[in-house]
Amino acid sequence: MKLRDDIAKEIKEMDVDKLLFLKEQIRLLKKAETKVKSKYTLEEVRKLTSSSKSNWADDVIRERQERG
Repeated sequence: MKLRDDIAKEIKEMDVDKLLFLKEQIRLLKKAETKVKSKYTLEEVRKLTSSSKSNWADDVIRERQERG
């Protein structure tokens, strides 16, 4: 795969400081992946929201104004 080869080549040319930075970024990406998981599937969310009669935009605006 060309993308992997290109990335591997770039990594081989990095100095230690850049490698440490890259390692931290990888750690953060992995950490973010674990937080993204939802207990609802996209299909379930669509089904639930499609039956909503309220205007969500107005609700968000109102809540922001209340926090104001």
